[in-house]
Amino acid sequence: MKRLHALPALLAAALCACGGDEKPEDDDFERHLAKPLPMNKVFTDSLSANGGDLSDWKIFNADQPGIITVTLHFDKPDADCEAYLADKYGAKIERETQSASPYIRLTRRIEPGRFFVWVHAPKKSCTTQYSIESRLEPD
Repeated sequence: MKRLHALPALLAAALCACGGDEKPEDDDFERHLAKPLPMNKVFTDSLSANGGDLSDWKIFNADQPGIITVTLHFDKPDADCEAYLADKYGAKIERETQSASPYIRLTRRIEPGRFFVWVHAPKKSCTTQYSIESRLEPD
């Protein structure tokens, strides 16, 4: 009989431990968790300022010098999202803000090395899915 009384308490404890009202954690929200971004391939991801997914980090390697172009296409043309190209230390070397257009293009001449792309939701209006592609035009 005592086991039946303990069951509701155990069930309540299990439900509290689940954290049902917590936001899902985004797995690339910091630079050290950046997802690979291979050259010349299109990937999709999303930002949700209201859902707690405020930033995505991507990483790629350039094996030769040239002009890098990272193109992002957002589902919403007025989402006010931002994108940065960053060096291997995370220092931002190029920045674009989405402004009444579904596209952002980051273009810069680079030397061989490791680089990051940081896609950021500075405002709650930046809730969108997007595609991202990186291309390198060798010198």
